[in-house]
Amino acid sequence: MSSHSDDRQELASSLRALRLDAGLSTTGLARQLDWSQSKVSRVERGVTLAKPAEVDEWARVLHAPAEDRRRLIELAEEQGVELLEWKRAMAPGRRRLQEEIHELEVACSTMWVFSMNIVPGLAQTRSYAETVFRIDQDPIPSESEIAEATEARLARQAVLEDPAKRFKLLCTEAALRRSLLPDDAMRSQIQRLIEVAALPTVELGVIPFSARERVHTVHAFAVLGDPNVYENALVLAELVTRGLTIRTLEEIRGYIKHYQALAEGAVFGDELVALLRGISAQAPWS
Repeated sequence: MSSHSDDRQELASSLRALRLDAGLSTTGLARQLDWSQSKVSRVERGVTLAKPAEVDEWARVLHAPAEDRRRLIELAEEQGVELLEWKRAMAPGRRRLQEEIHELEVACSTMWVFSMNIVPGLAQTRSYAETVFRIDQDPIPSESEIAEATEARLARQAVLEDPAKRFKLLCTEAALRRSLLPDDAMRSQIQRLIEVAALPTVELGVIPFSARERVHTVHAFAVLGDPNVYENALVLAELVTRGLTIRTLEEIRGYIKHYQALAEGAVFGDELVALLRGISAQAPWS
């Protein structure tokens, strides 16, 4: 079985071969597809992943046989969902993952993040981030690896100051009541959430225990980029042993819809601040 990168290169090479067989330049094909010439070039080089519908249009415009069209569409669909083995890709730590996510965050203008029972990474304090990286790791990372990953995560938070971006962050009340840190450190984390919620670029919400459930939480995820305006939009979802990267348009929209359903049960603004201050006053972490 070919590797995922091999499949991606096969798709790119096959699309390029179709164009060459038709005797068209990248500019000529771009005109027929109503794309930019640069997008055609990026697709042919495998830099940009063409969506299944775009592959179908490309093959149809170039009069590819039906069997070839089906094969190319299948390759595009397979490329739309990528599986990454965290232990292999992230060894010897998670610094590289944090840096790669930062690059994605810088490139897009809109994000939806659901962290379920953990404070969103873009709103974590140093102590909280260090603890998150330290627990439930196999093999257990060294202190230097934890420090590197923490610094990379904190560096990501600079994007919150970009006025051109919009961040929608969501977690459950369970994230605020877990006994991860001493009381003072958790109070600092909650104060950080209050500060983040006040940023003009951020819409921060918490789903309280008292909220009537509207949809299952299922798992944490992040949608990077509005698929209606950003062709490289994707979904990142972290599972126990693997990470999931989803690029198909229909599924990305499905995750945004799921986020919106989750947000219907959340509190925001003044109601959120009241909830956070109430939890802080209760000191439930001892």
